[in-house]
Amino acid sequence: MAQWMLAAKARTDFTDMIEPLTEEQLQQQSLCDAWTAHGVLAHLTSFVETGLFGFFGHMIKNRFDFDKVSVSMTNELSAWSTADLIASLRANAAKSAPLPMFPEQLTVSDAAIHTQDVRRPLGLPGSLDEEVLRTALVFTTTDKMATTLVNRRPIEGVSLQATDLDWSFGDGPEITGPAEAILMGLADRPVLDDLSGEGLTRWQ
Repeated sequence: MAQWMLAAKARTDFTDMIEPLTEEQLQQQSLCDAWTAHGVLAHLTSFVETGLFGFFGHMIKNRFDFDKVSVSMTNELSAWSTADLIASLRANAAKSAPLPMFPEQLTVSDAAIHTQDVRRPLGLPGSLDEEVLRTALVFTTTDKMATTLVNRRPIEGVSLQATDLDWSFGDGPEITGPAEAILMGLADRPVLDDLSGEGLTRWQ
């Protein structure tokens, strides 16, 4: 897939999922502690609305703490209407990250995790695109930059085996389950009931 087209796919799938939600659903707490469903939308949109200089401004203001930068950027857009946020994210779905050092796979993984942050609590139908999911799994388990999204320490010394996707990672006691649940487990989301295996004690 062409450069940033997979990120565009992940972002557009997110907007398609969130657009029909009611106001009550938009105010539902997501699995990301910081945000409601509307807040997650504002977060994803912030990375297409914030340019390089604006991003550096947030970095300086928040002393280069990436988590605080994300919250700060999101807060700037949180007052936008859902319709305006969706329109912006769709129109700029293929836009690259503010910093050239941020790879497309980081955006794909961020969008994939946050899609499930909204979908799971609301019990929404649908699933992640297979290429999006596989890219996110590979990135979060192998790329050093993935530490901005996941805690890699629990996967040391275990093997991960998806039961619904031809993907595996690592050696050691096994953790098995749906690929999406493995991704969300890597992101420290409460999905352990969907996983099994001797290696799961490392994640508890």
